[in-house]
Amino acid sequence: MSTSIIGGSRTVGCRSLREYVELLYSRLNTVDSAAAHRIRRVVGARRARITLDEESVDVYFSRGRLHVTAPGKGPVDGTGRTTRQVTLDLIDGYLEITTAVLDGRLELTGSLDAIVRMDLALEVLLDSATRAPALQQLAQDFRDDPCRAAPAPRSAGPFRRWTPFYSDPPEEREHRLLEQLDLLP
Repeated sequence: MSTSIIGGSRTVGCRSLREYVELLYSRLNTVDSAAAHRIRRVVGARRARITLDEESVDVYFSRGRLHVTAPGKGPVDGTGRTTRQVTLDLIDGYLEITTAVLDGRLELTGSLDAIVRMDLALEVLLDSATRAPALQQLAQDFRDDPCRAAPAPRSAGPFRRWTPFYSDPPEEREHRLLEQLDLLP
């Protein structure tokens, strides 16, 4: 990866998913070590496979250190699969993790424990990423990466959900309560 300044604008070279994950955690550990510690504690000794578009890496912690490797043939505790566009929508606040999962734009697979832990790690990461300039710059580098397709332009919200939050209609008793509380649309 290379970075240069041309005519006052910053250009960033290509980075692999592995490089982005390593930089993301390294910068998080520098700017918000408590958040990095929470992620290590939540993840523990579990191993996950992350797939972004067609690129995959395995991630795990050993002795408090993050390891990012090529996907192995060994088992993983959980997997997360999404696209660059969804990642940018999460970073930019257009999309929440729960919505991305319910809409099928973020696939989290594994045991219930593994899925909950992946979700918690993502929530901690996104919370810190919105407040830390070093992580905001990395997000901009990811957006500007010349080796990745340009992100789709975003219009002003609100954005329509692909799926309803609750897949089943409310029971009559629940409907009456919502009506009584004036919470129906």
